[in-house]
Amino acid sequence: MTDISPCADFSPAHNPHVRVFSDGSFFYNLRELLAPALQNHFGVPAINCRSRHIVIAVLTAAWEEKSPIILEIAESEQKYCNMPPERLADMVHAEVNAMIERYGYHVPVCLHMDHVQKDLTLIDRAITAGFSSVEADLSKLPLAENIAKSREVVKKAHSFGVSVELEEGEIGATSALVDPNIDANIESYYTKAEDAARLAKEGGADAIAIFVGNGHGQYLKEPKIGFDRIREVASAAGIPVVLHGGSGLKPEVFRRAIECGAAKFNYATSVSDVLFENLPAEFLGHMDAKAKELNTARRKVLYLFEEKIDALPAEILSKARKAMEDHVRMMMREAFLSVGQAKFYEKKAAMAACH
Repeated sequence: MTDISPCADFSPAHNPHVRVFSDGSFFYNLRELLAPALQNHFGVPAINCRSRHIVIAVLTAAWEEKSPIILEIAESEQKYCNMPPERLADMVHAEVNAMIERYGYHVPVCLHMDHVQKDLTLIDRAITAGFSSVEADLSKLPLAENIAKSREVVKKAHSFGVSVELEEGEIGATSALVDPNIDANIESYYTKAEDAARLAKEGGADAIAIFVGNGHGQYLKEPKIGFDRIREVASAAGIPVVLHGGSGLKPEVFRRAIECGAAKFNYATSVSDVLFENLPAEFLGHMDAKAKELNTARRKVLYLFEEKIDALPAEILSKARKAMEDHVRMMMREAFLSVGQAKFYEKKAAMAACH
């Protein structure tokens, strides 16, 4: 048992920072968003918003497919993408209002601060900015310390109706990456169901991210995903499982993970790769030259090129957004099975019905 109160509803009644949209609706937290996903056997994509153009493309896909959606940014990204929580909250609020005006109906949206590991004050900033969900990722710590520090985050966030995702089993753990026999030993690194259950229950998590062979970025070879372990964790923890590292996985992997109890799927690199693929080769050359100069990855110089991207011809940007939209819509249909599932949220108080 835990003395942590359940997460309140995310609404102006519990949180003065809630942003109300033009139709009177507002964001969902993970508890509200993922419960129908588990009950009706679909997954909700969580897309990292490394650019305003990604925000527009993903929201357009969600409205076109009437799919619930999670927009997020990770602590490690928010600086190199020039996307601090305050700016992203303003941007998403404006773009959701634009979607409501354009389409005449609402789609459930969650705004999530992902992978906060080093600076927990970023969680406070996200709450104040109007985020409906956060992840306190203390998976590098021993389990007992992870629980103790997570509890303080959860207690505060829950009082505002802000959900908290916790993580047990470091995604892409260093010990696994340096194991010369990783293919044979991978299952020994999977999150243990009993550890996940303890973090979920004692830490008060609303969703739990685990390591079952998944990793961030694009995979160099096909990963060995522990579907049985997902099922074991989902059963033991009693809350939705989150699968990080979705880019590069085949649609059938997502569908099978959904069957096993996963409900939130982080999907970042593939979407930003589509953006890059649709920018001019000469422009990418400049980005790559700067990345080489700074000894970093292309995506990590986005903040230096944001204004230059926005200044590209409208037809190029429109094509890039359409390509990202089409990719996300395909994944909603074939991988997440989330198309049309906004219908399960239309009875939520203050939400406009989705037609």
